[in-house]
Amino acid sequence: MGNTALKKPGKRKYNIPGYLFILPSVLFFLFYILYPIVFVGWSSLYEWSTLKNMVFVGFENYTRVFQDDVFWITMKNSVIWIVTTVPIQAVTGFFLAYIIEERIRKGKGLYRTVFFLPVVTSVVVVAIVWGKMLQPYQGIITHYLSMIGIDSQLNILGTTSTAIFGCILANIWEWTGWSMIMYVAGMSQIPEDMKEAAKIDGATRWKEIRYIYIPALASTHKSLLMLGVIGSLQTFGLIYTMTGGGPNHASEMPGTYIFQSGFTNQQMGYASALSIVTLLFALVLTIIQVKGLGAGDFMKKGEE
Repeated sequence: MGNTALKKPGKRKYNIPGYLFILPSVLFFLFYILYPIVFVGWSSLYEWSTLKNMVFVGFENYTRVFQDDVFWITMKNSVIWIVTTVPIQAVTGFFLAYIIEERIRKGKGLYRTVFFLPVVTSVVVVAIVWGKMLQPYQGIITHYLSMIGIDSQLNILGTTSTAIFGCILANIWEWTGWSMIMYVAGMSQIPEDMKEAAKIDGATRWKEIRYIYIPALASTHKSLLMLGVIGSLQTFGLIYTMTGGGPNHASEMPGTYIFQSGFTNQQMGYASALSIVTLLFALVLTIIQVKGLGAGDFMKKGEE
């Protein structure tokens, strides 16, 4: 008989340097992402203004959320914000990227910088400037509106029916440059031979856009949709500076209402419940998008 002695399994080796490299990211996730979510979820079951005076109320805060008319106003405003800003920014950003990358021969870097500049500008500065531009009488926008027959006394940010749209206009101006840069990056991945083939076949510019650029940038469309939905629900600085959520909550968004409930009204438990409901709303929208449209090519890498 040959040697049939069983080999003893060796000790399991751990890649200590690898674990040390990922340790900062793990700690950041645990302390700055996971812990705040768990704490907010736990504290939403209490009525409190300070950590020393916490009274357990169970799901009473959540019942109150769904009975709160202002909360439903914030949800309605969020939907309006999403269905207006996301497509307008995407379409405008797409055509800006197409013109800069495919139709302009010189100074591309300058144009990219000019249109991207609002993205890196402080949101407070953007809000103040647009607030001044939308003022009645002396605002530059109301001045030009008066030239086409609209009353220059119109207080866009002070009227319940128009306040949210004034903020939306400022947001579109601020973030369209981000969509443009995303599309610029996507267009750089389109093979040149595909573009040349379309030109040889005599494709018009519109057909070139419709049959080459739009399908080839599908993953960019989906990414912008996901980021736009999540970003809309996180809107705070622009609204807080321009209108404070007013008048009469007409421009209130989840972020400003959570801040008002927690820090102004000192109802931290209720603010925590609002935060969890908003988080779940964003999660549901994201799941619907991923299931319905997909989330980009990176989702398929493991299937190939």
